[in-house]
Amino acid sequence: MALHEITPEDMLQRCARCGSRNRVSLDTLEVGVARYEDVDDGLVQLPACPACRSTEFLIRAPEDEPAHPAPGSFAHLHQLLVGHLHAELVQRGRLHTALKSKGGRTSKVRPSPLSQEARERWFPQGLRIAVPPDEQARAPEESSQ
Repeated sequence: MALHEITPEDMLQRCARCGSRNRVSLDTLEVGVARYEDVDDGLVQLPACPACRSTEFLIRAPEDEPAHPAPGSFAHLHQLLVGHLHAELVQRGRLHTALKSKGGRTSKVRPSPLSQEARERWFPQGLRIAVPPDEQARAPEESSQ
């Protein structure tokens, strides 16, 4: 799974299984995935791929994660986008119900959006990562969800 772009309304992701590129509305996503009575607040489950029905997850890096070993690489930029998307969803109140306290306020989940400095340094053309050249040949048409 690769996250390639975040806009105010949606995100563009490439399915790891079939390679299709899918636009997903931010209003359909939420922070937190439940397993039994625990909810992992570092996960965002994506809707099933419309092409192959595969389900994928975005995993936010922990707050104490050391600096990425390859700044500017696809993996580093992807990590930054995932963290920013997570923060955007938290700020919008898009949380699993178990993560909300009474009155609709968030629990311990803290948003950490990209700083203006990081946006200017790593994403001067907007919150997007170009598709790596070796993946461009296999990337099919975009679909919307």
